[in-house]
Amino acid sequence: MSTNKALIVLQENSGRVELPGVVPAPLQDAIFAVIDGLTVTFEDVKTTLQSNNRYDVVHLLTDNLCSRANLLSALVTETKKNRTIDLIVLGHGSSENLVMKKRPNLSGGSGGNIRSLLTDANSLGVNALNLRMVYMCNCYGSTLNDDWIAIGAKASVGSRMNDYMPEPMTTFFVHNWLNGQKVKDAAKNAYQATIPFYSAIYPLTTRVRYKKVKVPYPCPTLTDPFKICEKEVQVPDGVDFVTNSKVAETDLVVGGNGNTVF
Repeated sequence: MSTNKALIVLQENSGRVELPGVVPAPLQDAIFAVIDGLTVTFEDVKTTLQSNNRYDVVHLLTDNLCSRANLLSALVTETKKNRTIDLIVLGHGSSENLVMKKRPNLSGGSGGNIRSLLTDANSLGVNALNLRMVYMCNCYGSTLNDDWIAIGAKASVGSRMNDYMPEPMTTFFVHNWLNGQKVKDAAKNAYQATIPFYSAIYPLTTRVRYKKVKVPYPCPTLTDPFKICEKEVQVPDGVDFVTNSKVAETDLVVGGNGNTVF
């Protein structure tokens, strides 16, 4: 049974970009290992996705296949077949930049080569790309949301800054998306469900909450030796639990139409 849908998985499997220096080397290695290991995950689920009538075809553009040229080819091929296309990006990046195995990297901005994918597709006989949803686990993915929207995506999802929790957040998102949640809900729920897995690594911090109160104090004068004045002072009023900065950076930002569904 045809679904008229195609999935493209774009993964740069061995490239590295610098994470902030505050991230210990063992943790950096763990983050990179998890991202790289996602290839195996999608190899395993490829047949399942197709056999369960989710997608007619799954393009795994991994490692040496991870190139702008191959991405363009898959987008054009599936658009010409009139299939709706979803794109999942598994890899590394920085602000306005997505690392590719085969250079050049994908860049954002008005002059970036993500936006020129549409121009290149036009030259290959495609007026508009059938790109529906883009999900990125690369750092600073949200900085590329507007670029994917510019070439026709209905919705795009990426982390606010560094993505410190790539898994199981990606798995949760894909599950939520395939099961009919709006893209904004799929992203929010995946993010919230992932936080407990990292609570030991990125614990909540505490912040004392203060309030202002008026307190009396003696302020005698020559004419009124018993005069009492008031002044405002801050006194503790409880403790707030603050989200770890790394968890806050990972928050997923949805661009485009957040009500888009599978």
